[in-house]
Amino acid sequence: MSAARVRPYRVLAARAGRVLTVGALAFGPMAFGSTATSGLSPLTAAPAVAAPALAERAVAERASAAVRPRPFPDSVAPLPTPHGPARESVQDWRARADDAASLLVVVNKRRPLAPLTYEPTDLRAVDGVVLRAPAADAFAGLAAAAATAGVPVRARSGYRSYADQEATHAAWERALGAAAADAQSARAGHSEHQTGLAVDVMPVGGACQDFDCFAETPQAAWLADNAARFGFVVRYANGQEAVTGYTPEPWHLRYVGVEPASALAASGAASVEEYLGLPAAPTYADAG
Repeated sequence: MSAARVRPYRVLAARAGRVLTVGALAFGPMAFGSTATSGLSPLTAAPAVAAPALAERAVAERASAAVRPRPFPDSVAPLPTPHGPARESVQDWRARADDAASLLVVVNKRRPLAPLTYEPTDLRAVDGVVLRAPAADAFAGLAAAAATAGVPVRARSGYRSYADQEATHAAWERALGAAAADAQSARAGHSEHQTGLAVDVMPVGGACQDFDCFAETPQAAWLADNAARFGFVVRYANGQEAVTGYTPEPWHLRYVGVEPASALAASGAASVEEYLGLPAAPTYADAG
């Protein structure tokens, strides 16, 4: 983690048998906690190994390299009227934005999942991670298209359970303190990864295999132009920190479906919150 630029790294699950990382921090094989594959068959379940102690030690070892990010605004006000050629699409999305089981659920620092411990029921493995079935199918199509275009990508992190996210955030909090931890890691119940609809990606091969360099890769440019064709949104865009609460993450894809993703892309809105006219979420409710 660079002192010049702090990113809110998530826990990134590597392919089966490899390691978990936060940024460049090794956390142990695949995902924390057995709940990551609850309900999956032996043929589709990705391996899960509990490793909160490893997570805490790794975070602590690197804590001295982290710096406290700049504060976000305390005020949270509704954004302007939603963009987009199809207002019905916005209204439909907003109508389902509170449903944790919906593909259109909106989760951020001001919009927790309900219930907080929500677990998807249709998880399955794809490219070494676990996602909900519609997102898994869509990611397989996206990865095939990216490979054909000469910019191959691989999944590095998918679904994480409430317990996984709770252990990860707690490790950050012990290492950095509560305020800095909230800027680096989503609290349990507030993470898009818990929905099973978010996937973090990396290039297949090449010099860049970390998040600090991903924005400069052809894969990042291709995803920005093409993710919506497969139903994905690049969720945390550049310049939207005061709205989303996170620094840019061009590797973080959130599945919403082809029509909603395409409508958002066509609208010119820079975030899901702006597109839907939802309040910004730079901080958690208990932080102001």
